[in-house]
Amino acid sequence: MNPYAIQMGAVLAVLFALSPIAHAAPPENVTVCHKPGTPAERTLTIPRPAVRAHLVQGGRLGACGERPPCSQPVLPPEVSVGIEPNEAELELTSDVAVAVEGAAPTSFNPSGTPITFKLSCPTLKTRSDAVIVYDNNKPVPFAALQLTSGSITIPGGLTAGRHKLDLLAQDIYGFTIEHSVTLWVGNSKISVLVLDEANAPVPGATVVVQLADDAQLRATLTTDATGSGTFANLPDRSFNVIATAPGNGLATRPATVNDGLITLRVKGFKPTSAINNNDFSQGLAGWEIGNAPVSLVPHIEGQLGVAALKVTSTIAGANTASARTKENSQKAANQTLSTLTQASLTAAAMSDFDLSLGTSGEGQQSVSRTFTVEPGYKSVTVRYRFITSEVPGGYFGSKFNDFYNVSIRTLKGGGTVTAGNSMNSLGLSAFNGAGATSWGETELLVDKAGDTVQVDIAVANVADGLFPSQVVVDGIKKKRLSLSALQLNDVDNGNLQFLSASNHTYFGGNTRVHGTLTVEGPKEDSLDDLRVEVLEGAGVVATGTLASGATSALYKTFGDTEQIKLTSSQLLFEIPGNQLGGANQTANGSLTLRVRARSSSGEVADRDFGSVTKLVRFMGANRYGGRDAEVGGDDWAKPTVAIFAAGTAHTWGDFSNMNGGPFPPHGTHRTGNSADGWFPGYNDRNAATAATIIGHLNTHGTRIRTVYVTFAEGSPFANAIANVNLQDGRQATDVIRNVGGHTTHFHWEIAE
Repeated sequence: MNPYAIQMGAVLAVLFALSPIAHAAPPENVTVCHKPGTPAERTLTIPRPAVRAHLVQGGRLGACGERPPCSQPVLPPEVSVGIEPNEAELELTSDVAVAVEGAAPTSFNPSGTPITFKLSCPTLKTRSDAVIVYDNNKPVPFAALQLTSGSITIPGGLTAGRHKLDLLAQDIYGFTIEHSVTLWVGNSKISVLVLDEANAPVPGATVVVQLADDAQLRATLTTDATGSGTFANLPDRSFNVIATAPGNGLATRPATVNDGLITLRVKGFKPTSAINNNDFSQGLAGWEIGNAPVSLVPHIEGQLGVAALKVTSTIAGANTASARTKENSQKAANQTLSTLTQASLTAAAMSDFDLSLGTSGEGQQSVSRTFTVEPGYKSVTVRYRFITSEVPGGYFGSKFNDFYNVSIRTLKGGGTVTAGNSMNSLGLSAFNGAGATSWGETELLVDKAGDTVQVDIAVANVADGLFPSQVVVDGIKKKRLSLSALQLNDVDNGNLQFLSASNHTYFGGNTRVHGTLTVEGPKEDSLDDLRVEVLEGAGVVATGTLASGATSALYKTFGDTEQIKLTSSQLLFEIPGNQLGGANQTANGSLTLRVRARSSSGEVADRDFGSVTKLVRFMGANRYGGRDAEVGGDDWAKPTVAIFAAGTAHTWGDFSNMNGGPFPPHGTHRTGNSADGWFPGYNDRNAATAATIIGHLNTHGTRIRTVYVTFAEGSPFANAIANVNLQDGRQATDVIRNVGGHTTHFHWEIAE
């Protein structure tokens, strides 16, 4: 062979060996189970770079099929640690299920009773560096826990109040076990006595006590032969007590644990009014007013107008002049309200009036109306808003937790609905600066052959008689069009609890909401429009339209069934991000969702879904990895969490996905409090890395609840955090936890 050719061949071989092409070896193949538990389940062998996308869509590592219970899970493929963050790293999340025993998030729980996290597999690593429980973001001392291989118990139980418990543990295979639960605990009682209109005891009445801070948490009892019953394990907060009795009897009343015996006098239907005055066009004729403080006020559709703002500014001014001189404030507010109301009533241009029911000292005030519903109607709705001077007065979150109830009863069908809520349960973001909510609607289906309906409106000053509140009623309507069922879901079809409310580019710039619903209407009519409104405070910040894929199923004639249904959860609404960007991007809070249907005949029906927690988009440029566009991005966090992360000098990866919720392969990242990050030198995970993290904790304090790092026992990193007291009094080892899958990035759980 020509020596020159040999020499050139050797040079070319070396150059090829050094070229990127030569080093671009085929990626490692990984076995995954595609969509386990669905008809599409099957085992796939895919290139390693594609694994994350499969896990995000609900797949799992390893072949499909059952492995022996509680056996070693499939280990994810290792990644090269290198010196940069690596998004391909997969978290070691245990498939052990956790159940709470001794307490329940849906109950009022006794104080001092042992509470146990029960594991589905006896595989717990029972060491202090492997198990921690946080109580309202503070570590429970390890010595206060009792551990077995299958359980973690707090033997002393919990004190009275609200407790958010977060369990973070490892199993014997090194996989992470996580579980969170919120519990209300108490040691107080409320005793009730239910009487009828003749003051005779009512046995067999159903009584509900509803926590004013969380309207979803309630307890129920049936009265005994003396009409009595007792609720136990209640925290020292305020409550809404609702009694219903045979014969459509109803009574509501606010209560605290210091009120002694609560007497509820259930009242049946009042005589039907022949006056057609559900809209106050005839003043207050046909309404049962009694001695309640009621007035007619001009209707204000949007943000609260000048009159109401003058009332609340009078209250706020009196409160500023002398702290908690609430009696003087109330007198000034009532005088101003009376003056403004009279002036408004004499204004010739005003023709649309609402009923305003106010408080008068401590306790409840109520009014009612009973009327006939003619055949052909499907439901009755009441439209109202709640206004409380406690909000501008500065008492939100206190026990001075004023509330309202709006109840509808049918005589023929025997149905009852009570929409009650309080200032604290609604959340501060439900109110505007004048202390007013947006307009809401309560609806009850009626007998289509005709019915009799009674509407009861109540409002109460709780815990004192100062700083007035009111319910303003726009009117009562009989409806032929009804949104009789509604469920809104996340992009993974789970219950919608969060909403991504910023301008963004995912899914064509739209935040997606899935769901199911039922709309009822006359058979010859058709559904013409369906949309969702997003409200913050008293105003609409965004309106989402029906997704194109759902139009053919919903925009059609009601037909003989007089119903249009979407029974399988699917993409329902798309809400423009450029509108959602109008929501407050800096303050934590809730948004209210309301769905509105319109028929071809022009009738409109609304249904409130309720409140969801607001997430905003993290806009920092210091990011690593891809943005997980297939799940609506990985940028979403609570506003104060996003602001906090932006104020640090780290490089950030995943926060939460669109609308929060499950975000495989993460075990957390569900609530807008989680963030994956990186800084130069992190991947060494040595003593210097530990010193940097300890510096972060000393700088930011308890805003960082937990740091996840993967490290070996006895390593320089482990030794560097041992026996270190942080400046906020916590032990470094209680905050910096050894969690698998964090060799090339750390993880923060950030307190709000």
